Amino acid sequence: MLISRNSKILAASLLALALAACTTKRTDGTDQGTGTAATAGGTGGAIGADASAASVGGGLDSQSLGGDGTGAAGGAGAAGGAPLSVRMIRFDYDSAELSQDSYPVLQAHAQYLRNNPAARVAIGGHTDERGTREYNMALGERRAKTVAAFLTSNGAKPDQLEAISFGEEKPLSMDDSESGWAENRRAELSYTAGQPKP
Repeated sequence: MLISRNSKILAASLLALALAACTTKRTDGTDQGTGTAATAGGTGGAIGADASAASVGGGLDSQSLGGDGTGAAGGAGAAGGAPLSVRMIRFDYDSAELSQDSYPVLQAHAQYLRNNPAARVAIGGHTDERGTREYNMALGERRAKTVAAFLTSNGAKPDQLEAISFGEEKPLSMDDSESGWAENRRAELSYTAGQPKP
C-alpha cells in the first residue's frame, strides 16, 4: 500500500517536472521556457532591483487551490479556461512563495503583457493583520515582487509592472479567523492600461 502511494506521488512529481520543462515559441522565434522557476535577479525598473529574493514553488493549501472560488489562483478562473479573469494570487501564512497552482494564471497574464506592450499592471501585495505594520509592509512588498518577477521571467517587460505594498491596510475580510486571514494574504493584479477584454 505504501509503495503504491509513493509510486503515485513519484509519477505525479515526474509529470510536473516534464510539464515544467516544456517550452513555447515566442513571436521573435526564440524559445521561451514556461518559467516555473522565476529568476528574479536584475528585473530592475518599477519592480525594484532586490527582487532576487523572490522565489516560486512552496506548499499548497486550500486557499491557493482556489477553495473559496472567488478568484484564488487555481480556482474557477484557471480551471475554467479563463485565467486572465483571475486577478488574485493567494499566499501561505508568512510566505512570499507562489504555489504551483498560480503558475497558469500568471503565465497567461505574462503572455498577455508580452503580446500587448502598452498594457500596464499594478501588483498590490497584501497581508493579514498579524505581525507589526513594518513587517507586513515588507512582506506585502516581497509578495508583489515575487509576482512581478514571475511575470518578467515569462515575457512581461519590467516597465509594464509596478509592485506596491499595502501590507495589512486593505483587508478583504475583517474576520479574525484562519479563513479570514487567508483571504487577506494575496497579491492583486490591477491593469492600469490595456486591460484584457472579458
